[in-house]
Amino acid sequence: MPDQDAPARRPYLRTGKGRAAVAARLRVEYEAGASVLALAGRHDLSRSTTQRLLHEAGARMRVSRPAPRPATPEDLDALVDRWLTARR
Repeated sequence: MPDQDAPARRPYLRTGKGRAAVAARLRVEYEAGASVLALAGRHDLSRSTTQRLLHEAGARMRVSRPAPRPATPEDLDALVDRWLTARR
């Protein structure tokens, strides 16, 4: 359980100018090509906080790669056939 008397970990992110300044800095770096994960690591933030700050700053988020399609039974049969053929 967190200590009630301990200071907030990042009080500058709570509200106001500090939060807006961090969000603006993240947006500049993101629009220059940095990934959300790279920004999160560089600024010691979670991925979700980084995304939230980028959204608040008005950054246009890049589309991530689509998930690969699931293998069909035919794909699996072809893989097994290739594996069996290679073992001979």
